[in-house]
Amino acid sequence: MLLLIDNLPPAGILLLVMRPTRILALTGLSFSLLGTANADIETSIGAGYASDYVFRGSNYGEDHFEASIDVSGSGNLGGLGDLDFSASLWLGTASNFGGTGISGNEMDISLSASKALSENLSLEVGVTNYSYFGDVLTVGIPLPDDLEPYIGLGTSLGGISLGVAAHFNEGGAQLHDMYWEFTAGYEMEVSGNVTLGLAGVIGHWDEVGAGAEDTYYGISAGLSIAVSDSITVTPYLSHTIDGNQVVGPPDDETVAGVSVSIGF
Repeated sequence: MLLLIDNLPPAGILLLVMRPTRILALTGLSFSLLGTANADIETSIGAGYASDYVFRGSNYGEDHFEASIDVSGSGNLGGLGDLDFSASLWLGTASNFGGTGISGNEMDISLSASKALSENLSLEVGVTNYSYFGDVLTVGIPLPDDLEPYIGLGTSLGGISLGVAAHFNEGGAQLHDMYWEFTAGYEMEVSGNVTLGLAGVIGHWDEVGAGAEDTYYGISAGLSIAVSDSITVTPYLSHTIDGNQVVGPPDDETVAGVSVSIGF
């Protein structure tokens, strides 16, 4: 899934608001596109590092470390039929927020369910709770949790995965009413154990704080390297155009990083 982060903070208060990074999707939303229902529950754990923490077009700090655990599966829910579901816990930290030298930490808990509406269209609904801790304020004011429900549609056209999602602000530190995200992704096998992934994103807010742009654009590329049946290493590059900055005017950002995922 990329909000006070999306806006300049109130005078006298600097907040480090963090979000889960989806490397190739460049978004907090993870679609279950056109997948075959799997009765088995799958679990994965992950860890990663990036030169900067950029989420939804905004740069919130340097030396970004993250760790996560994801659980997914499928089942039949009465009149709703077959559903895919997922749950995740994400932890992240970054330093030198807005050039201030302070650091901040975040924990996100997400729940979602998706359903295939046709052979080429899927619907996903979910909710994410963002909570913050650590040295994220220059003054001693508690930073409230953010609760963000969302709904999205995904499809595929000519081998390109397409998605659109709407995220709704239900209170907390975010200063927008609704955030829209449009994504496109393409994967190509390079060799037997290496896959190239390319992705693009357009993010838009219906309301933002004074001085902040309301639309940004992003592209990314990553190589997923299967080093074993269960371990995948993914180095990647991403570039954001017209991204908001916590301090200063909108600017472009380029980030390099690597992630490791272990599935079982």
